[in-house]
Amino acid sequence: MQEYTNNYIKASGKKFFSEYYTAQYDGALFDPSLKLNIVFSEHNLVTDGSFNEFHVVLCRNVMIYFNRSLQERVHSLIYESLAKFGVLGIGNKESLRSRHVKNSMCN
Repeated sequence: MQEYTNNYIKASGKKFFSEYYTAQYDGALFDPSLKLNIVFSEHNLVTDGSFNEFHVVLCRNVMIYFNRSLQERVHSLIYESLAKFGVLGIGNKESLRSRHVKNSMCN
């Protein structure tokens, strides 16, 4: 939790970080109020289009099963959906070799 606390301080947190969780034996229980502004949803990368702007997208270990054309479609979808300075989580076997990555790195 010390690492998380340090990150919270670096991000200019307003309260004490410990106010957001209760320490338990080998972990922590986070305050349920933290989930109030979070939307968890499933999205079909093959058939669905962009439907919002996201700050975090987790797409782990799925694109490795797609052909190049479908990977490019997914990269486009993520590029259109991810907020500026947003975070994308992909699997350690995946890569983002795409025109969208080159474009966003230049912006």
